Amino acid sequence: MRLYRGLARVFPRSFSAKLMTVVFIGVHVPLLVLLLWMAFTGHYQRDTMWTVVGVVLGATLIGTAMAMMALYRLMAPLRQAADALEAYYDEQRLPHLPDLGHDEIGRLLRSINRNLHGVDAGLRDLRRSVLLDPLTQALNRRGCEQALADSARLAQSRRQPLSLFVVDLDNLKPINDAHGHLVGDQVLVRLVESARQWLQPGDWIGRWGGDEFVLGVHASHQEACARLRRWLVAMATAGGEEEIPLKASAGGAAYRPGEDLREVYRRADAAMYRAKVAGGARLLCETD
Repeated sequence: MRLYRGLARVFPRSFSAKLMTVVFIGVHVPLLVLLLWMAFTGHYQRDTMWTVVGVVLGATLIGTAMAMMALYRLMAPLRQAADALEAYYDEQRLPHLPDLGHDEIGRLLRSINRNLHGVDAGLRDLRRSVLLDPLTQALNRRGCEQALADSARLAQSRRQPLSLFVVDLDNLKPINDAHGHLVGDQVLVRLVESARQWLQPGDWIGRWGGDEFVLGVHASHQEACARLRRWLVAMATAGGEEEIPLKASAGGAAYRPGEDLREVYRRADAAMYRAKVAGGARLLCETD
């Protein structure tokens, strides 16, 4: 490490320069010793000595240049590994480094591939655990806020309409009282699964808390409200003897480009409470 630290003071940004310096010194120190020996011993005549020196020096310089070029090429995997690590850090782009055998460089590249893929898988699991509700696998409140922000940016940049809905189950407490909380949990899971059957790519559903859910739908407000009404009717109509009808109150609001996201949620939430006051089991949109 002392040698490395010493050369790092001279070449702080280039490992290639450090390596080539070592090669250059290693090749030319023996040549210098040869020259000194020839000069002090007088073993050769002066004319012969300078001829030998010229030949040896030329051959040594050519050999050194070729060795440095070869070393630079041999270090290509290290440069590729460094680029891959920086790309993952900056862009979360996974590397696909080549398999170069079982020497030190090959083991290093395989280790980088394996470890970064493992780290990336762990980060994806962590993101899912942070943004998803563990029971329903819908977005949790933090995930809803992030999804709403992403949908709003998409709506502004591509001028796609966005409608936000707040849905609250009317009969979850009676279901829990009559059948137990395990059945109540299954009801919440069923609600999310049924919503995903009609949500389009880019749409999303999240559990805001308790039995309240939030949905983002990229469609005209009229079309989005029509889809949500059909969904509420389908949930309220039991599909079998063991399937408990679900009644829910919902409110919808159309996002206005540039609007504060808390305001669009407030409008949808206020519409949902109007639906509850009106008797529940219905959707009220701003146009209603």
